[in-house]
Amino acid sequence: MMKRELKKIRLKYELDDTIVIPQVDSKNIRLPGLEEFVIERGKALRVYRGMANRLADSGWVKIGEENLTLKDITSMRWLESSEEVLIKLPEFFYLKAVKLIGEGKDSKIMEVQNDLQEIIDIRLRKLIKLVFLKEAPANILERLQPEEKLLYSFLKEALKIWQKELMSPDGG
Repeated sequence: MMKRELKKIRLKYELDDTIVIPQVDSKNIRLPGLEEFVIERGKALRVYRGMANRLADSGWVKIGEENLTLKDITSMRWLESSEEVLIKLPEFFYLKAVKLIGEGKDSKIMEVQNDLQEIIDIRLRKLIKLVFLKEAPANILERLQPEEKLLYSFLKEALKIWQKELMSPDGG
């Protein structure tokens, strides 16, 4: 179940639209599921992120949104470790961080992976504390990434069922 739900989050990310800036002029292109359209150099347009990545790989466009950098990950690790509560991470942080690892130079990949793993560990400890609260504050839950919301819901429900079954007269 968890794997299927994580795939849905990845699909949502790919289907999220983003701005691209064409680097070529007057190309008629037809993307799956869309009508044919013309791209003009420098004239921004919105397309699905998955399509944007393919167009960028072909050299036809540059993606308008800023990618995460090693410096971003390092500063987020420091902030997350220095705050008692969860910090607000950029939308789809984990997917963008994994993309950064995939594009990274060999010397920096380990550094990004270590920082990302530390962020995950710190946030997981904070998330587990939230699971034990009767009701977590909404402003804290808003700071969770989609993958973390999924895990929070799963753990909360599993704990609720476990406690209910443990206290049941028939012994669960």
